[in-house]
Amino acid sequence: MQPSLAVIVLNYKRPQNIGRIVRDAREALPQASIFILDNAADDGLHARGDIPWGEVWLHRAAANHGSGARIALAAEMPFDHFIAIDDDTFLAPRQIAHLADSLRREPGRAHGVWGQRVEMEGAVISYRHALRRVDAAVSILNMVYAFSRPQARAALALAARVGLSDWRQIGSVDDILLSCGSPEPSLCHDLGSIEQCVTSNDPGTAQWRAENFGRRREALIGRLLQIRSIAVFSPLKFIPLA
Repeated sequence: MQPSLAVIVLNYKRPQNIGRIVRDAREALPQASIFILDNAADDGLHARGDIPWGEVWLHRAAANHGSGARIALAAEMPFDHFIAIDDDTFLAPRQIAHLADSLRREPGRAHGVWGQRVEMEGAVISYRHALRRVDAAVSILNMVYAFSRPQARAALALAARVGLSDWRQIGSVDDILLSCGSPEPSLCHDLGSIEQCVTSNDPGTAQWRAENFGRRREALIGRLLQIRSIAVFSPLKFIPLA
């Protein structure tokens, strides 16, 4: 039997993108359950006529617990595999289907299309950001995540291990914890060009532009390095960027 699969689409400040993401997910995965996790400050998503409501389950968050709410949701839902897509990222149906197949082949690690590497030379730590158009292991996945329910639960356990016992405290570092929850490093796949929303870099909308975003992430990475729970790579193994 094929493992059961669900898609989680996160809505926060880009409701205009949700309908397109849902339609592409349904074309790619006709048998999958599709959930919209609505973290928006208002209930305006209901008014949109471009969302195929007959294709989705809507989970309205009682409070905005950040993007990490999708990981906590996945840990409790009765599905084996998940694909989570940020609301500023557009994958073609073939790309979504490829990620689902990659997860079925290697369910012991998370899969995606965009990531980061923590690199160390001697005692010097550096970061390689925006890795894309590569087939390679990475330290952290960003934007799109194909993962199993045990990996979601491992992410919650790892958060508790580093002092974030209340998952609502984690803010926008859920991608780090999900990527580092399994023994095997996450895999980035070259699935061709990835289209992003024109708002993906806008201050006030893009979460990575928020105050303290980078500092919080570096602090968590430092803690994960201490407990040897993040994949570290040599900077000599150059990965070309597209």
